[in-house]
Order: sequence, then structure tokens, then C-alpha cells
Amino acid sequence: MSTYARLAANLSNALKSTGPNTKHGKERSKLNAVRHGLTAQTILLPNEDALAYKALCDEFTKHCRPANILEKVVVQQIADSAWRLGRCTAMSENMFSAGHMTADGNMLMPDPSLHAAITAPRVLKNNVPSLEALSRATSRLQRGLKEAMDQLLALQTERKLLEKATLEAASAMAKYLKSIQRTFVPADFGFVLTIEKIDAHIRYESMLETALSHQKRLPKAA
Repeated sequence: MSTYARLAANLSNALKSTGPNTKHGKERSKLNAVRHGLTAQTILLPNEDALAYKALCDEFTKHCRPANILEKVVVQQIADSAWRLGRCTAMSENMFSAGHMTADGNMLMPDPSLHAAITAPRVLKNNVPSLEALSRATSRLQRGLKEAMDQLLALQTERKLLEKATLEAASAMAKYLKSIQRTFVPADFGFVLTIEKIDAHIRYESMLETALSHQKRLPKAA
């Protein structure tokens, strides 16, 4: 099964899932989204900046340039994983920062840098379960991010190869019909391409062939 077909099947199955049906189940699911924001389906927590999240998604869309719904789904997964990884980093930093205002930081030190250096191990020692959970969530998100990026690369590579093959076939058909003085209508042969794009590709291939031929005739440098 191709990457497109496999992802399409996964997306179809995901859309069939409607989540909890009972009122109790729905309420519990909402609470899980807040309590376990690192892995929940709810991306934004109440204290997070919706505009910053949208800006991040827009940046990923601009950079990755998804061309269809399947690629858009994967780009959204990448953006969401990146957002949650940022949350992990913020939680870790906040935990150590908060330690300065708790018993872990209850000491007198003449130098703030020294105070921070001594407080950090105390925070680490007294928050092992939380930090371990944070580390596991981070690792999970990093793996998911890499898998999504690999999937996007596979999707886009497959799409571009198909587009190239289709354009080359349409160009060959157009040149042949022109040679026998027949009009080429792309739709008549199942091509979803404009004649302008096909003509531009033919001109490009012709110019490239001419340039390569000219380069071969140039005298070689001594």
C-alpha cells in the first residue's frame, strides 16, 4: 500500500471515532485534556496563547507547503507536536523556577547564581516522579514529531514523482499531436493540467536540452 493510501485509510478510521458518548464520559474526557495536556487531543490549555499557536501553525504551513488534505493533516500533526514540546520545556523551566519560592529554595545566599545552582538539585530530588513523567512525554513527542516529518517527506516525494511523470506524459502527448497537426485537449486524455503548464514544461525541456548540448560543444579548459 502506498504512503497516500495508508494515510488516507488512517484518516478515514480516525474520522469514524466519535469519542465518549455518555455525559460522564465527555466530562471526564474534557478533564483529561486539561490534566494531561502533553498528550491530550485538546491542543491549547486555558493559560496558553491562541495567537502564538496559530502563528506556529502558519509558519509550519508556510515552510512545509502542503499541497492536499493528507499533507495538511501531517503538517498539523508536526505543528501540534512542536507546540507540546515547547510546553514540556516551559513546564521543566517553570518547575525549577518555582523551586526558588518553595522549601527547596529556602536558604540565604549572597549570590543569585549560587542560590540557583544549589536549589536546582533539591528541586530535582524532590520532584523525581513529575520530572520523569515530563521526560517520558518529551521522548514520546520527539518520536511522534520525527515520524510525522518522515511521513510528510514520503508523501511529498511520492506526489512530486507522480506530478513529474504526469507532466512528462502530457508533454509527450502534446508534442505528438502537434506533429500530426491535431489539437491537444488535456482533459480528453484524463490530464488535470492546463495547456499553459504543459507548454511551459515543453519549452523548459527544449531549452534545457539546447543548453546541455551547447555545453558539450564548449572547449574544455586546459
